[in-house]
Amino acid sequence: VGFGKAVLGMAAAAEDILGERLARGVVSVPAGIQESLRRAGMQDMLLRPHSRIRVMEGAKDNRPDREALRAAGAIRELAEGLRADDLLLVLISGGGSALLPAPVPPVLLEEKEELTRLLASRGAAIQELNMVRKALSLLKGGGLARLAHPAQVVSLILSDVIGDPLDIIASGPTAPSSHSVQDCLRILHKYELLTSLPRSVETVLSSSPAKPAAPEDYSHVFNVIIGSNALALAEAKRRAEELGYAAMVLSAAVCGDVGRVAALYCQLIQL
Repeated sequence: VGFGKAVLGMAAAAEDILGERLARGVVSVPAGIQESLRRAGMQDMLLRPHSRIRVMEGAKDNRPDREALRAAGAIRELAEGLRADDLLLVLISGGGSALLPAPVPPVLLEEKEELTRLLASRGAAIQELNMVRKALSLLKGGGLARLAHPAQVVSLILSDVIGDPLDIIASGPTAPSSHSVQDCLRILHKYELLTSLPRSVETVLSSSPAKPAAPEDYSHVFNVIIGSNALALAEAKRRAEELGYAAMVLSAAVCGDVGRVAALYCQLIQL
């Protein structure tokens, strides 16, 4: 099971390693990624013909769509059919929120997408967007891991969020949420959306648990960060020092408007 731009190559590697032990799988990846890899001559990142891993493309321009919704349904069906002696290998990267859209009924995909768009247009950070997404999702906020119980779950994660919070990266399909419905309501109030929610969203939020799930509910899950900004910076520093440079990591937590951040770094280089 996988999501995100780097996951297809990871799935291909997993298929080689697991060989005949691999029963089946579903990979949700961005639309057009397979053709892009072929054009780039990177066929080794593609799955073999007649693979037992099913590739489903969707979320064009990183927006949830019907294809991604079908992929989420296939992933959900796979997870629900697992038993105690099964192992669910989950590959997660940035983009997973758009590639795994499964709204809690009666919320419609279009309603959830419009709410996400409104939040983003008003300046909501990725952490805030994903808190709201989790509250309205069947598979995010640990939902995938709960459905897979009692099978063992191993999740290999490429982080695209500062600080690597497991429940925020791709909206945390295999991590218990550290946020409550009250956190979601505060975000909606902050961006003046609380009084204009669709009735379906109001219904789901009003029936959501007041507190996050207890950590012990996820004792069958093992989450591993295998790539992140901090890891990339540490490796870049190490390599630069090997080449004879005096290297220093200024920060692993820079965020903001890219134009302003780039201007700041240009000034630092000049100094």
